[in-house]
Amino acid sequence: MKECMECGKNLGIIEGYRHPTIGRDYLLCRNCFDTIFESIEKYREFIAPYIGYFNKENSKINDIQKIGDNITKNIKKMQNRVNNLWLQKTPKNINDTIYPL
Repeated sequence: MKECMECGKNLGIIEGYRHPTIGRDYLLCRNCFDTIFESIEKYREFIAPYIGYFNKENSKINDIQKIGDNITKNIKKMQNRVNNLWLQKTPKNINDTIYPL
């Protein structure tokens, strides 16, 4: 037979509840389990609005997307500049070129 870890009440063979946070080695009677479970639920309700507060993964993903967008814009600008340089250097008409005789 085991005892309740909170109040010391003797537990039967089938009796005993696992502690919600500590685990199966920490057995509780029904009354102690209910009071501990209620306090844990109140704590969860209190903490729930702040769960994602320090999690910055979403902002990191957004930052990476912004960086990727900036890179693609810069590449397009560079491609346009190179195309403009090629257009300026190549003659528009073949007759515009001067060939030595």
